[in-house]
Amino acid sequence: MLSKLIKYDMKSLNRFLPVLHLFILLSSIMIRVFITGRIKPQTSSEQTDFLIILCYVLYFTMITALSTGTYLIAGIRFYKNMFSDEGYLTKTLPITNGMHLLSKTIAGSIWAMVNMCFVYLCSYVVIWTPYIKSVVDENKDDILQEFGFVGKYAGLSFSTVLLILLLFSCFGAISSIIMIYASVALGQLFSSHRVLGAVVSYFVISTLISVLSVVAMALLGSETRLIVTSGSLEDEFNLVSYMIEIMKISAGLMIITSVILYVATHCIMNKKINLI
Repeated sequence: MLSKLIKYDMKSLNRFLPVLHLFILLSSIMIRVFITGRIKPQTSSEQTDFLIILCYVLYFTMITALSTGTYLIAGIRFYKNMFSDEGYLTKTLPITNGMHLLSKTIAGSIWAMVNMCFVYLCSYVVIWTPYIKSVVDENKDDILQEFGFVGKYAGLSFSTVLLILLLFSCFGAISSIIMIYASVALGQLFSSHRVLGAVVSYFVISTLISVLSVVAMALLGSETRLIVTSGSLEDEFNLVSYMIEIMKISAGLMIITSVILYVATHCIMNKKINLI
């Protein structure tokens, strides 16, 4: 039964998201072919530099819109299927609320992870041009040292780090889906203006998580890594080390908050749903 629910939820999301992601991918290929792929040292000028900066700004704006649209569509489908008029039909099915929530979380998480993979893929297509690759290859050792690939991190490669970042981003995407669903469920506790209540709940939850992140980093001493000392290389700020610490703390917080929000959503769906 769960597989059938996931198939149905994926089908409802597949009406919108593939087209959106295909558009961004085609846009990335066009930007690569007509703009970033033609960047050469001898073509540099104030006009071309401005055009390139504008291009990157517009591109990353599209990427942001893609991610926002993915989560927004997932949240809207969750709301319509469980809390709008469709919810009456959903309630007639011999399926528990927990099964519905699990199915929608899996379907939404799949698309959230696909979205993150698309973001990395499109960024690679736009940025990793032959000219950029040649510059990186020529200065690889200096770049690795500047980013902190020294000492115990000397064996790490860019590809390994990118894979770790991708996995971490996908994990964060799942956490974001759970937070959006929790916000939608919390919005139903409002006597009126429930959609607005869901939006307010989302901003309250995200703010609380941000505050908790800052507190956790401060308590664990991560902020002290921002201070560059005048000592040896091992005592200086190491970006790789700092990022690994941040990811460890963030992963711990995401696990805790995701479990809490998932359980809260399940409880609301079981006891507090009011479709009137």
